[in-house]
Amino acid sequence: MSDNFGRYFVNAIVAGLLGRISAVIKTEFERAKQEIASKLKGIGVGVGLFVGAGIFGFFASGVLVAAAVLGLATVWPAWLAALTVAGGLLVIVLILVLIGNALIKKNKDLTPHESIDNVKQVVGLN
Repeated sequence: MSDNFGRYFVNAIVAGLLGRISAVIKTEFERAKQEIASKLKGIGVGVGLFVGAGIFGFFASGVLVAAAVLGLATVWPAWLAALTVAGGLLVIVLILVLIGNALIKKNKDLTPHESIDNVKQVVGLN
C-alpha cells in the first residue's frame, strides 16, 4: 500500500510541475506574441515617417525648381521666399527621417527577450 501511495505522490508532483511549466510556456508565448506585435508596430510607424519624409522631399524639390525659375525670371524677393519655404520643408524631411530611422533601429530585433528570459528563469536555465 505504501508503495502505491509513493507512486501516486510522485506522479502528482511530476504532473503538477509539468502543468506549471506548460502554463508558464503558454503565458510566455502570448507575451512573446505581444512583444513582437509591439515591435512591428514601431517599425510600421518608422516606415510611415520615411514615406512622409519622401512626400515632403518631393514637394521640396518642386519648390526648389520653382525657386530657380523665379530666381532667374524676377528680382530677389520672389526666389528668396521660395528658397525659405524649401529650406523649411527640407528641415521637416530631415526631422522625419531621423525619427523614423531611430524607431526602426529601436525595434528591428524581433526576438522576444523578456519572454525567453522568463521561461529560462522558470525552467531553471538562467
